Amino acid sequence: MAIYRNVQLAFWTDSKVEDDFTPEDKYFYMYILTNPQTNICGCYEVNFSQMARHTGYSKDTIVRLLERFDKVHNVIKYDSNTKEILILRWYKYNWNKSEKVLAGVLSAAKRIKSEKFRKYVNDIVDSIRNDTPLLDHSIEETSDTNLPDNANEKGNNVVYMNVIDYLNKRCNTKYRYNAQATKRHIHARIEDGYKESDFYEVIDKKAAEWLGTDMEKYLRPETLFGTKFENYLNQNIVPNKNFSKGTIDWDNV
Repeated sequence: MAIYRNVQLAFWTDSKVEDDFTPEDKYFYMYILTNPQTNICGCYEVNFSQMARHTGYSKDTIVRLLERFDKVHNVIKYDSNTKEILILRWYKYNWNKSEKVLAGVLSAAKRIKSEKFRKYVNDIVDSIRNDTPLLDHSIEETSDTNLPDNANEKGNNVVYMNVIDYLNKRCNTKYRYNAQATKRHIHARIEDGYKESDFYEVIDKKAAEWLGTDMEKYLRPETLFGTKFENYLNQNIVPNKNFSKGTIDWDNV
C-alpha cells in the first residue's frame, strides 16, 4: 500500500467542487481520496468506526455524508454489507494505459468483495485496454448498496437533512429537518431552481451578518429560506460589528 496519495491541484478548481461542495464536503472528500485504506483501484474497505476516528465525526455524521456523496453528489458508492467505498471515476486521475498500472489495478480488484464494484473496476480496465469509449458504467441500486439506519432518505429529504444540519452547526441552533414548515420552505426554493449549495451560501452570509446581534433570532428556516431567499443569496455581506442593539432593519428580515 502506498504511503501517500497524489491529489491534483485541479481538485480545487473543479466546477463540481467549487459550485456544489460545502467546506465540510471538501474535507470529507479529501479524506475519501487520501485515507490509509485507499488503493490503486479506488475501491477499499473501511468501517464507520475507522472513518469516525480518522475524521473526528460521529457515526451519524459519517452516514449522512456518505449518503450525500452517493445520492446528491454522485461521486461514490458505499456497500454496507462489505463496508466498501467505490470512488467513481477514480481512474481518470490515477490510472493510465500502462500495462503495469492496469495489471496492478486488476490485482487489487481481486480483493473487492462486492461483485458490482469489482465488475465496475474490471469494465473500466477493459475499456482502457481496448481503447473503447469510457462510459460511466452504472452501479445497479439494490438493497445491499444502501446505507444503514435512517440513511435511505431519497430526493429532497436528503437536502432537508443536510441543510438543517448545516444551519444548526453554523448557528448553534436545534431545528428539526423533518418539521413540515421547514420542509415546505426548502421545497419551495428547490422548486424555484436553487441548488443545495445555495442554501449553505445564504446561511453563511446571514450568519456572518447577524450572529451576535439582535438579528440572530432570525437565523431560522422560515426567514432564511422564505421569499427573500434570492435577495440574501445575492447580498454582499460585510459583518456588521457596530450593529446597534434594539434597532432592527425590518426591511431586511
